[in-house]
Amino acid sequence: MRRITQPRHPNVDQVGTDVEYRGEPHRITDVGGNYFTLVRHRDGWAKNVRIDDVNGQ
Repeated sequence: MRRITQPRHPNVDQVGTDVEYRGEPHRITDVGGNYFTLVRHRDGWAKNVRIDDVNGQ
């Protein structure tokens, strides 16, 4: 039998929060696997960044 829905990602509660990354404010817009998608406030540029780089683990 197939699973209909995927389990929740452990970091999904961080989506929509603002973080400081490399000295500039970014917003987390998506999460998947080991990566966050960060959007820079200054110009809207999106970048995939490892979760460990953002959370500092």
